[in-house]
Amino acid sequence: MDKQYTYAEAAIVLRVAESTLRRWVSKGQMPCHRAGRLVRFTEADLTAALKPSPATDSKRPLRRAGRRQHR
Repeated sequence: MDKQYTYAEAAIVLRVAESTLRRWVSKGQMPCHRAGRLVRFTEADLTAALKPSPATDSKRPLRRAGRRQHR
């Protein structure tokens, strides 16, 4: 059986705050396994989260360039 991680353990592995991980789960952006109120993450869940998403692979800039500041 694969090792299962708690929120705290998974947050350390992913190098994010535990609150960020909880937000991702509540929005459906992070795969997890639930048993009632208990939430656990498998190694496969964490590996999937570390892979770049198609949205970040695009050549388009992530945001518009801001106005240049004149000196």
